[in-house]
Amino acid sequence: MRSRGSQNRLSGNSFGSRVSALMLAMISTMATIYVAARLFQEAESRAYLVEELEKRTGQGQSAVSLDDTLKVIACREQSKKLSVLETELAAARQEGFVPKRLLGNNEKHPTKKVLLVVGVMTTFGRRKNRDAIRKAWMPAGIARRELVDKKGIIVRFVIGRSANGGDSLDKEIEAEISHTNDFVILGNQVEAPEEKAKKIKSFFIHAVGKWDAEFYAKVNDDVYVNLDSLGVVLASHLDKPRVYIGCMKSGKVFSERTHKWHEPDWWKFGDGKSYFRHASGEVYVISKSLAQFISINSFMLRTYVHDDVSIGSWFIGLDVQHIDETKLCCSSWSPGTQHPPLTRHVLNKLCKHQPNQIYYAFPFVSKLEMNASAPTSGAGKRPPPYPHKADKNPLQSSVELVKDKNGISQLILRNNDASATVSLLGAQVISWKTKRTGELLFLSKKAIFNPPTAVRGGIPICFPEFKNNETREDHGFVRNRIWVIEENPPHLSGDFSAKVYVDLFLKPSKEDAKIWPHSFEFRLRISLTALGILSLTSRIRNVDCKNFSFRIVYHTYLSVSDICEVRIEGLETQYYLDNLLQKQRFTEQGASLTFESEVDRVYTDSNNVLAVRDHYKKRTVIIRKDGLPDTVVWNPWDKKSKFIADLGDKEYQEMLCVDGAALENPITLKPGEEWKGDLELSILLIS
Repeated sequence: MRSRGSQNRLSGNSFGSRVSALMLAMISTMATIYVAARLFQEAESRAYLVEELEKRTGQGQSAVSLDDTLKVIACREQSKKLSVLETELAAARQEGFVPKRLLGNNEKHPTKKVLLVVGVMTTFGRRKNRDAIRKAWMPAGIARRELVDKKGIIVRFVIGRSANGGDSLDKEIEAEISHTNDFVILGNQVEAPEEKAKKIKSFFIHAVGKWDAEFYAKVNDDVYVNLDSLGVVLASHLDKPRVYIGCMKSGKVFSERTHKWHEPDWWKFGDGKSYFRHASGEVYVISKSLAQFISINSFMLRTYVHDDVSIGSWFIGLDVQHIDETKLCCSSWSPGTQHPPLTRHVLNKLCKHQPNQIYYAFPFVSKLEMNASAPTSGAGKRPPPYPHKADKNPLQSSVELVKDKNGISQLILRNNDASATVSLLGAQVISWKTKRTGELLFLSKKAIFNPPTAVRGGIPICFPEFKNNETREDHGFVRNRIWVIEENPPHLSGDFSAKVYVDLFLKPSKEDAKIWPHSFEFRLRISLTALGILSLTSRIRNVDCKNFSFRIVYHTYLSVSDICEVRIEGLETQYYLDNLLQKQRFTEQGASLTFESEVDRVYTDSNNVLAVRDHYKKRTVIIRKDGLPDTVVWNPWDKKSKFIADLGDKEYQEMLCVDGAALENPITLKPGEEWKGDLELSILLIS
C-alpha cells in the first residue's frame, strides 16, 4: 500500500512539473513575440526617421533614439495645432483680419476707441527735431489729453533700443521721456537705419495691441502734420473696412549696389524692374483691420530695404483699397487756396517755400533762429535774423563794375549794410559780408587771380564735372572762363523786387567743345537782400541735338574762426561716401559733425537745410538748397595743405567747404530741356 501511494505521488509530481514547464514555455513564447513585435515596430520607426534625416540633411545613416521618436510624435501634435490655427487665421481674414481670441480679449479689457494713432518715427540724435515738432503741432500736457478726448487722436514718438542695450543713447531717451512722456519704446527692436522696415512693423503691432483706433499712421520726424485736416480726411473713409491712404507712387527699382536706393531683391520685381504702387514713406495711414493683419501675420511678412516699399508689398493680393490722397502730397497745395496741405516737410525737402504756408520749424536751430527762418503772416517777409535798428537814411542798393589788379572785371553788389563781390572769371563770388559780421567767405592769401587758374576761395562753380572724371580740367572748366553780363535774360520766377542782383551768361567756345563735346547755355543770377541773404540761381539749358549729363557743385568756402570750433548740424543719420576710404558708404552717427582731421565726404540725398555753427564768432550760417540733392564737406587739414600751391600751410584752420551739389547721380537733359538749381546763404548771430 505504501509503495503504491508513493508511486501515485511521484506520478502526480511529474505531471505538475510538465504543466508548469508548458506554462513557462507558453509565457516565454508570448513574451518573445511581444518583444519582437515592439522591436520590429521601433525598427520601422527608426528606419523611417533615418530615411527622413537622409533626405533632409544628406548625412547618411545615423542612430535615432527613443527620445528622438518622442520628439517626432510631439511635432506631429504641434502640426495638428498649427492646422487649427491656420484654419482660424483663414476665418479671421474673412472677418476683417480679426481672430475671435482677440475679440474676446477686447471684451475683457474694453478701451475707448479713438480715431487715429500717429507714430512719429525718430531716432537717436534727433532731439531738436522732436522739440521742433512739439512746438509746431504735437501738443503736451493738458492739450495732449484734450487732443485724445475731443478729437480722438493719439500722437507718440517711436524709437527702438540701442544695439548695445542700456548705453548712453538709451539713457538720453529715458531722460527725455521723464520730462515729456510722449514716446513708444520698442524694446525688442534695434534702432538702426537698416532696420526701418522692421521698426514700422513693430510699431503697428504695438499700436494695435495697445490702442483701439480706426486708423494708424506713420510719420517721419521732419514732417509738419495738420492734425485737424488729417482728421477730417480720415473721417470720410470710416465706411471703408480696409484702406491704405497716402501719396501713392511707383518708380524704378535700382539694382546698382552703389546707388542710395539700391534694392538687394531687385530681381523680384520682374523684367520691368518697377516698384508696385505704394504710399510715399513720409506719411501714410492704414485702417485698423490692416494693422491687425500685420500683427497676426508679422512672422511671415517680408521686409525690403525701404519701409514704404515693404508695407506696400504686404497688401498686394489682399482686398485692400489704395487711396491716393493728394492732400498728403506737398505739391498739391498752391498759394491762395483755403487750406494748406496736411503735411509739410520740415526741411523743405519735399515742398518749396510758398507764401502763406503753414508754420514749419527747422529741427536743428534754436527758437530765435526758427523765428528768423519762418515767414510771417501778411507781407510774407522774414524778420531780421539779428536785432536790427532801422537806419535814418533809406536803404542804399547798387551794383558797381570794377576791375581787379589783373584787369578782370568784378561786380560789387551792395544792399543796405551787406555786400557781395563777383568776379567775371568763373562767375565766382569771392566776397560776402555784412557790417555786423565782417567777411563770411574764405579767400586764400595765396589765391591766384590770373586765368586760366581758378581762384582759391569764395564760391567757385564746378561744371560739368567734379574731381576730373570726364574733362581734362579738375572741377570742370566753367570756373576758369570769363563770363559776360546778360542785359535781358529770360524770365526767372520769384520775387526779386527787394534784392540787388546781376545776371551772368556763358556759352562754350570751340576750344571748350574739344574738352566736353556738348552745346549748352549757362545762366546764373546772383542776388543780395538788405538782410544780407546771398542767393545763386543756376539755369542750364541743352541747346545740343543730343542728350548730355552733367554734375554741378557750388564749392562754398566758408570763413571760420577755428575749424576745431565749428560744427555742422542737419547731417545726422544721413548716408555719405568717404573719399578718403575709397568711397565706402557710411551713416552719420553723431548729432552734429565736428572736425579733428581731414574730411572729404559726399552726403547723398542730404537735407536741404544745413546749419554751420561757429562758436568763437558766435554766428551760424544757414545753407538752403534746391535741385542740389547732395552735400560735399571738405577740409584738407595740415598734411594735404602743404601740397596745395595756392593755400597756406595753416589756412586750413580758417576754412570749411560745405557745398550744395548734384554729384552722385548726374543730371541728364534732353535737347531743349533746362535744369534749375538754387543755393541760399543767410547768417544768424548768436548772443
